[in-house]
Amino acid sequence: MSIYSINMISSLIYGFSETSKKYYGEPVVLKSNYIYFTSWKYIRQGNFGWKIQYDPNMPESEKQQSAWLKGDGIGAKFQPIDMPYGIRLVAQPAQKVPLKKGQMSAQIFDEGKYKAWYTIDSCPDPEPFSSKDKILPGHNPHIAYAESNDCLTWEKPNLGIYEYAGNKSNNIVFRGDVDGYARGFHGGSVFVDPSSVEEHYKMLYLAIITDEEWEAFEKKYPGEADTMARRPDIGGYRCVFAVFGAVSPDGIHWKAIPEPLMIQHADTMNTCYYDLDRKLYVAYIRAWQVNERAEGFGAPDSTSWITVGRRSIGRSVSDDFRHFSKPELVFTTGADMPPSHVWYTNGKTTLPACPDNHVMFPWLWELERDGGDVWLLSSADGWTWYRVPGEPVVSCGNPGDSDGEYVVCSGNLLEYPDNKWCIGYSGNPIPHKYPGRDINQRKGLFPDVHGVSGLATWTKGRLVALQCDGEGEFATVAVIPSTDKIRLNAIVRPTGYIKAAVRILGEGGDLRTFDDTDTVVGDGIEMPVKWKGDPIISHKGKPIILRFKLKQAKLFGIEFY
Repeated sequence: MSIYSINMISSLIYGFSETSKKYYGEPVVLKSNYIYFTSWKYIRQGNFGWKIQYDPNMPESEKQQSAWLKGDGIGAKFQPIDMPYGIRLVAQPAQKVPLKKGQMSAQIFDEGKYKAWYTIDSCPDPEPFSSKDKILPGHNPHIAYAESNDCLTWEKPNLGIYEYAGNKSNNIVFRGDVDGYARGFHGGSVFVDPSSVEEHYKMLYLAIITDEEWEAFEKKYPGEADTMARRPDIGGYRCVFAVFGAVSPDGIHWKAIPEPLMIQHADTMNTCYYDLDRKLYVAYIRAWQVNERAEGFGAPDSTSWITVGRRSIGRSVSDDFRHFSKPELVFTTGADMPPSHVWYTNGKTTLPACPDNHVMFPWLWELERDGGDVWLLSSADGWTWYRVPGEPVVSCGNPGDSDGEYVVCSGNLLEYPDNKWCIGYSGNPIPHKYPGRDINQRKGLFPDVHGVSGLATWTKGRLVALQCDGEGEFATVAVIPSTDKIRLNAIVRPTGYIKAAVRILGEGGDLRTFDDTDTVVGDGIEMPVKWKGDPIISHKGKPIILRFKLKQAKLFGIEFY
């Protein structure tokens, strides 16, 4: 590979170029009025110094020499600087609220409305314009559209775009079985692209690919096709897959992109977003942690990898939403986990109103019980991921419940009315691979129990707590707030406290002190911080460092207001 090719790949993945340079350090750019603690992104790691203890008889000239050169005198004292202690991050469990009749879970809030794209089953009757008889069952749902002002009452507009069951009186906006296509649709999602008007909405989904399309892709992008995407037929249906895309100016009128975005066996939830920092489309998809197979064992379309391959989360990027890089594994079964646990979905999203605060809600499939719960991952940059300490954030119920065996989250985390953060979830009463998904035919395990769809909800901002059980202290990185006041989203026991101090970056002493902080106790999402009754910081546009002392408190977020 040439140096030129390597540089091109680096530019694509990391967003670097010769004409745009980024500088790092402080003050940090805030892309919202909030600081939330899903990671240590905004918390100073702390620093220290060694203060030399001098021999009183040492000449002054020697004391002025560099400490690195003159040694330790007669000893040195360790002095921490803004060193955090006594705090930890803890993921908070959601409250599960089943959807009421007619209610839906929103996927996007855009243009002042909550919007949802959801699947409906293909028509069971023959349709002369459809290619559905060539598509693997379960891979041909249609995409319908609905919108709402309050997330309670949903409108399903009569769009008249696609014929279904003999007429066009429906809200279907996308089908993968018309116009001669036999692609179908599986594991897809819709996202808003803030960089485009003509293609403001984009869709990513798994579909069936022809041999001609595969050969054309391999010729154009040698070595990028995932051989695991070529599977043997099932019941006479073709099972060779690729990831495709579609674009729309309004989320209603869609145009399918003719060529595959990538050839990858991404047979579950696939998500995508536009990264404002890197100026890239970033897709998170199903990937596999699996070893290379020895040559000469098995057919090219063998599925021997399934029994030893661990389902994982992969990432792929693109600068044009027409071709994505070969996916790389970014999160998989770790050495700190049981070997029978795998990450089945990704659930990638961001915090509401915080486009640079990245989280995932993946379902952890526990093979030994064929079920599992949803955990929380976070990333300071949308690139490197960690599991947030604590328990699952969305847990399945008890055996026999509608969500008794496993739960899965999908869509985006959105702010709903009444100061709620919500993401859609679905629950199932039977294990994932139990042969009884069709309740009309299930006679063995919980034959009368339906699955459930609902909302996993948190009080606004309370997804992760910066928790201090005893006493603790920390400081934020320096930021340039757009306002002169702060308020806290916190829970503080009557026997505890939160105290705040403010320091101008690069200046000695505190602009606001711990001793002057008014009492902050109780439970509130908008608790103003005041110093002797005065909430004004008066930083005059200069970057500030916020310092906190806590006792018996949970701090969820800081708002500049």
